Amino acid sequence: MLYFLHFRFDPMTLCLYRDAVQVPLRPKVAQLLAYFLTHPNQVVARETLLSSLWQHGEFRETALTQSITELRQALSDSPQNPTFIKTIPQQGYLWICPVEQPHSKSLISHVTKLGKKATILLTAVGLIAIVSTVSLYFLSAPKPVSSKASVTLPTLIIPPMANETGVQANAWWGYALEAALRQQLQSSYHLVPKSQYPELSNSDKTKKLTLSLKPLQQRFLLTASLASERTELIVEQLDENFTAIAMQVITQLALKTEAIDMAPFNRGMRDYYRGVQALNEQGPKLAKAYFEAAVMQMPDHIESQLELAQICWWLGDIQSAHKQFEHISLSTASIATQARYHLYYGEFLKATGQAQQALQQAKLALDVAQQSQQVELIASAYQLQADAYWSLQRWDEYKQAMNSAHVLVGSRSFAYSEAQRSFYLANPPAAGPIEKTLLNLEKSKPVLAQAITYYQQTAQKLSLIKALFAYGQNYLVPVSESEPSLLNALELAQQGGYHHLEMQVLTYLGFFYIQLHQGEKALDYLKQITPEPRFVPSYEQQQLLIGMAQMDIALQTGDEEAMQSAILQYQALLKSDDISVVTRANVKLLLSWTLIKAGELESAEQLSLEAMQAYQTLQLQEVETYALYTQMYIHLLNGEPQQALDIISSQQHPSSHLLLLYGAVAADMAKEEALQQDFSDKLTELENSQLLQLQLQQLRQQSRIDKRFIAELIDAPYSVYCQSKWTIN
Repeated sequence: MLYFLHFRFDPMTLCLYRDAVQVPLRPKVAQLLAYFLTHPNQVVARETLLSSLWQHGEFRETALTQSITELRQALSDSPQNPTFIKTIPQQGYLWICPVEQPHSKSLISHVTKLGKKATILLTAVGLIAIVSTVSLYFLSAPKPVSSKASVTLPTLIIPPMANETGVQANAWWGYALEAALRQQLQSSYHLVPKSQYPELSNSDKTKKLTLSLKPLQQRFLLTASLASERTELIVEQLDENFTAIAMQVITQLALKTEAIDMAPFNRGMRDYYRGVQALNEQGPKLAKAYFEAAVMQMPDHIESQLELAQICWWLGDIQSAHKQFEHISLSTASIATQARYHLYYGEFLKATGQAQQALQQAKLALDVAQQSQQVELIASAYQLQADAYWSLQRWDEYKQAMNSAHVLVGSRSFAYSEAQRSFYLANPPAAGPIEKTLLNLEKSKPVLAQAITYYQQTAQKLSLIKALFAYGQNYLVPVSESEPSLLNALELAQQGGYHHLEMQVLTYLGFFYIQLHQGEKALDYLKQITPEPRFVPSYEQQQLLIGMAQMDIALQTGDEEAMQSAILQYQALLKSDDISVVTRANVKLLLSWTLIKAGELESAEQLSLEAMQAYQTLQLQEVETYALYTQMYIHLLNGEPQQALDIISSQQHPSSHLLLLYGAVAADMAKEEALQQDFSDKLTELENSQLLQLQLQQLRQQSRIDKRFIAELIDAPYSVYCQSKWTIN
């Protein structure tokens, strides 16, 4: 039996006791504790723990983070002032509490008396015994219960205060009161991340502390409710009294807390909370003025400086944003503020195309966020990592980070950012080698609809815009719903001055209407965007979509002017030194399609070959297929069926509609009847292939298959740019 403070742990049964009461632990959490107790006063790297306890699985990093959090909660340990587990930044964890074995000689002292060789032997034997015990127990143990079952802290939601005073400006006080409540209750409750409020706000299983403020004879009445408990407090005026009011709410509702000394109130905090309110409800321009006022009164207030830096780049002022971020000192910042700094700065670097630097900030954010144990911060750090890995074409690491974020917070929170990866050819498939997207569109659709209703009721404009935007991007949402959702998001972004979001929605609307073959309408929205080349990823995306819109007009109408505009747009992009390798490959493929329509087959073949080679290097299998059947089509037009067959024969499992269609045509031209039947049968097995089968029948009815009939009767490779997953009603 191992003893530490008022706990005892049995390594044979993996049971933890606090005094005489057993503390419930999941098997993995118990294994983690066993590892720490056998390695006291040693810095243990995260990778060491992963190698020892999580050798396999996609969610290893997330599982370790969650298990550390659960173990700390079971021990009532604080990451800021630890008694047991201390986080060593950039290194790992350190067990700092003395461990005793009172019924036998101390293992450590006993080992010390032995020679060096015996020390190594005994240590190895001891570790093998412990690992064997743990392994046997894990194999024979019942299935792990939900992590919630072993969390000792009760769960609590604190929704935004309902401001029923009739004066919108009074809402700032609710933000300040909520912050004071969260600070006082964070050590006694598991406070639900705000991103999960829409899903959990109506749940009977989660405690909810609701607040409302009404006018009452030149004063205010604050009502606070928790389950069946309810209390009312008279608030004389809305000033710095929110800290005292928070303690009264906690006392009268009998909430558990370890009272925390609040910093002395500075009147600049009033402007800070007004800025927070304005940012969420009214827009960044008004919020900027409040944060500037807060900094004037509190020059060293890091939180106000940080919000100013973010707002500057949201409004397109890159130079000021740079200065703001560089000016901020984190020497006195709280752990949560440090995490937010690295997240904000990383987002800014990502927006300006500095993916490697953004990844560095994401790693710093994750390290600090894990110390804070705030799930939302940890998940946001994983999301930023995923974005950076995406830009760097590190697909496996992207997938792992995206999965970790999704496991921690859920589908709605990341639908907004992840859905933008579904740009058809404007962005490649999300996971690169295999999956097109990691986002479960079926699950996120109702969750997003629920979020929209919630944010409409709570007047949180910024979150509402993001939810509407994400809902409009979900391919399972009918166009009759997605189009008004996107237009509503655009209107709200423009009204509130959310310039950064406005540009994103305008960009997506351009893509949206290209998919619907409304190229002119797409151009109308894309031309509303103020070009900013320093925002490299979004700029190249906008320029690419302009070319796609012009190409769409040319392909639909035969407009020569539109075709030349598309060709010039693509050529200008290829001359740029700043576009990413993925975008460059996409431009080459799109330009090859446009040149096929223009009859310039030789140039089209060379461009499609270069695009295919780039996709192979990047392991982008789906878009590599686009390049492959583009080359097959060119060979068919040139009367070279054997070259087309050579391409499809190199594919082990051809499942693309156009690969099989062109293969069947090539086999027919080469008089390979068995091969033609094989490709036709495989095409028949694919969903939505009826039209292509009809095209094949019509072509076979011709006396001879030549270039003219192929061009007239068979879908060209550029037909796929509109074959996405829209549900059109």
